Amino acid sequence: MKSASREQLEQQGYCIARNLLDQSMIEKISQWCDKVLEKVSEYNRTEFKAQGCLVDIADYPDFAEVIGHEALAALFNELDFGGYVLGSGSVVSKPPNGPALFWHQDWWGWDDLLSYSDRIPQVNVMIYLSPTSPGNGCLRVIPGSHHQKHPLHQFPVDYSSSISRVENPDHPLYQSWEGECAITVQPGDIVVKDTRLLHSTYANASNVDRTMLSLNFNPDFSALPASMQARIKRIFMREIEFDWIDVPKGLQMSQWPDSQRKKIEHLFPVCADDVPPQNFNFSPNLDLLNGVEHY
Repeated sequence: MKSASREQLEQQGYCIARNLLDQSMIEKISQWCDKVLEKVSEYNRTEFKAQGCLVDIADYPDFAEVIGHEALAALFNELDFGGYVLGSGSVVSKPPNGPALFWHQDWWGWDDLLSYSDRIPQVNVMIYLSPTSPGNGCLRVIPGSHHQKHPLHQFPVDYSSSISRVENPDHPLYQSWEGECAITVQPGDIVVKDTRLLHSTYANASNVDRTMLSLNFNPDFSALPASMQARIKRIFMREIEFDWIDVPKGLQMSQWPDSQRKKIEHLFPVCADDVPPQNFNFSPNLDLLNGVEHY
């Protein structure tokens, strides 16, 4: 029998695990995130004002402790995520008085019909380090939009463009929409989101940063199409760079010191090296979105 959390994730596109991490773990993650944020360039903060900042964690082996945490493993067991692997991880921080993040979805695999099925190819695990609310830029989502067409799908999103620089704050992608749901959490809570789900954030009207750790996992990795596996592995190996992420040249997680790497190496994606990776396509075929197939 499916858990209530799994049912919610499938039907609404997200679920929340309350009080999953204790205060000592949250304090550690906060310290690691502060270390990461010290190196964010002013260029990044200006060009990607809507995001705040988004920094790859592969240069920071300390994060192995949370990636491999037993509480996450227990949550994934409850969600029936067999054979999951780690795709990538980022520190995301919205500064004081930061604007709203534009509406978008994060899945890149829309060229494959599996993306229109009830299979969950990728989830985003969001670990917030302070209480969130609409007043300090909490997450907001359109429940069910991972499978259903929504007017927001009509707007193309170019992450490295004026939409990231917030050149037109009146653009519909920054506004509230009917049916949106604010996701408020406390430190220690974890949000699990299907990466196909339409989401954004409210503006951070507070006078402090609103920071979180974001981790991407791929359930049932070995059952995914070979080209999709190849793309996930390339992302994990940092063999692809996105213009909207400040990715310094540096470590791969497979190069972390033994003490940290061994905590998570069972989560590394392993697949054939001779398969071409799937093309990036962040735009779903809207004619297929409402016809969910069972895989």
